[in-house]
Amino acid sequence: MSQPPAMTVATRRALVRQMIEQDPSLSTRKIAAQRGVGKDRIRGDLQASRQKDATAAPEPAPSAPEPAPDDDRLVLVLDELLRQALAILRTTRRQPDTPAANSVAARAAIRARCAARHGGSLSRVRNV
Repeated sequence: MSQPPAMTVATRRALVRQMIEQDPSLSTRKIAAQRGVGKDRIRGDLQASRQKDATAAPEPAPSAPEPAPDDDRLVLVLDELLRQALAILRTTRRQPDTPAANSVAARAAIRARCAARHGGSLSRVRNV
């Protein structure tokens, strides 16, 4: 029977770690038999892996979310479909193409969409 090619210590430790992650119930003897090394070597690999984990730098804490602006506004990206919808709403309401008119039209569209999602009831829709 031919021997498998020799592997580096780092490769063996990575394989041992992967085996333990896949099946935490594996014994050092079973891992050693599968890798073709002694159980003491596997035990040493596991200990080195634990030490490496203990000395690894902790994950940086996630940054705090950006606070919402104090003013009451909603920022929408004006893609072509939204521009067309706003133009229709402005036309039907006979409003000029101004930021204020666009805001009114966008709010009306959002409220209508929310109402449609809630079965036509605006009572559960917050004031937009």
